[in-house]
Amino acid sequence: MQSSSDKEYSGLDELLSLEEHMPNYNSYIMDLCSDLIVNKKRVVDFGAGIGTLSIIYREKYGHEPICIEIDKTNTKLLKKKGLRVFDDISNIPGSIDLVFSSNVLEHIKDDLGALKTIRNKLSDDGVLYLYLPAHIILKSRLDEVVGHYRRYNKKDISSKLKSSGFDIIKIHYADSLGFFVSLLVKIFGYNPSKGLGSPTSLRIYDKYILPMSKFIDRMGAKHFIGKNIVISAKVSR
Repeated sequence: MQSSSDKEYSGLDELLSLEEHMPNYNSYIMDLCSDLIVNKKRVVDFGAGIGTLSIIYREKYGHEPICIEIDKTNTKLLKKKGLRVFDDISNIPGSIDLVFSSNVLEHIKDDLGALKTIRNKLSDDGVLYLYLPAHIILKSRLDEVVGHYRRYNKKDISSKLKSSGFDIIKIHYADSLGFFVSLLVKIFGYNPSKGLGSPTSLRIYDKYILPMSKFIDRMGAKHFIGKNIVISAKVSR
């Protein structure tokens, strides 16, 4: 459930840069939901972008996901990659076993409506995995540029999921060091040509900072701080 204003930002350049320069980070996002994928036959990538996570899913599990994407340019790229695409999850025939969505819900004005729509397409045993930007304190000019309506806290997203007919399986932060990197972006700005946000900085983050951040997360930091929130939820009965 997306308004016309939700369609103004496609973020193609940013998506292409993240796909090229941050392969470990993209795999990490999918690894966080690996425990949910067992025995899930009909899987949807909600807000698939250019298909970065869908391709990782397809290559890792040997199974074709269904993509939901409203941007026409992105849709063309998805189809070139051999992915099945719908512009609305409600148009998919039948029910869905798993929906995964990374950094998408914050772009949708009526996020509660979107969650209810997803809930209505999930099977009785269906599950939802969300990877979302966290902490209002991290909100910067970049959020406005890329079309974010909000950042989330655990209490807010938990309430919205419960109102939409979900029970929380697990919820925690992710990428603890990314929190401090995002603070630097807020202070010094995001510059995709040089400095923070450049290809060099993305590669450094992906190769050196992310592994340290994952280790610190495992040591317990994910319960207190992180750049993102990770949520898995099941359909309420």
